[in-house]
Amino acid sequence: MATLPSPRSVETRTERIMNLQSVTLFTIALGSATGACGVSRSEFEAKWREAEAAKQDADTTKKQLAQLQQQFASNLQLVGDLKNSLGMAQSQAITEEQKAALEEAKHAVEEAQERGRLLEDLQSKFKRLIDAGHLKVTTRRGRIVLQLHNDVLFDPGEADLKAGGKLAVIEVAATLRGVGAKRLQVAGHTDSEQLTPATKAKYATNWELSADRAIAVVKLLVQSGVDPSMLSAAGYGPYDAVAPNNTAEGQARNRRIEITLVPNVAQLVAGVEKK
Repeated sequence: MATLPSPRSVETRTERIMNLQSVTLFTIALGSATGACGVSRSEFEAKWREAEAAKQDADTTKKQLAQLQQQFASNLQLVGDLKNSLGMAQSQAITEEQKAALEEAKHAVEEAQERGRLLEDLQSKFKRLIDAGHLKVTTRRGRIVLQLHNDVLFDPGEADLKAGGKLAVIEVAATLRGVGAKRLQVAGHTDSEQLTPATKAKYATNWELSADRAIAVVKLLVQSGVDPSMLSAAGYGPYDAVAPNNTAEGQARNRRIEITLVPNVAQLVAGVEKK
């Protein structure tokens, strides 16, 4: 495609040609009127052809100018259309982003409501253990947690469940079987006291002691009918305290078994894929 000249250059060229044509016609007319200048017919025709050529050149240039102006107008329209399209795309993107945020907020509210209903249900079902001071149903880090005091479950420095501790775990298992598709992490926790020589002969650190206690609870839960594929065990030792260890009361609170209801990872992934 041929490149068109700029509007300014075309206009300048048109003016120059029109001036030349005007001068030529004026010269011919003057020569014809005065006759005394002695302009011959051949010279007159030559001037006339020159004037005609200039006129044709001017007409061609005018057409080029009209084409160029039309092209500029089309380009301006195209730029305007592109700007409008970009604005609509940005607006659509903002709308989709807001929609995603609303869906996420709605999902968070639904999860909180479900967690609240489950918390109330568990508190009602575990009322006897709660009233006896053996169990606490609470929330930590946005998850429902069953806290069983170690003093009820184990003797100091031991990972074998006491008779009373076994009864408490069996009672907990009866309710957990009906919780549904929730994973259960059983975690052992200790205070920050150093192990006695007798305990250290069996467990190098509080980590090993807390982990063995968690495994003992998991085994009894499985024996009591809880699906083993939904269970895991962990030992935190003294490193996830819920109270200061500088008082006997704080140490007693830190010695505990926590059963945390963990959301099913498969359900979380399915929720993300729907977004």
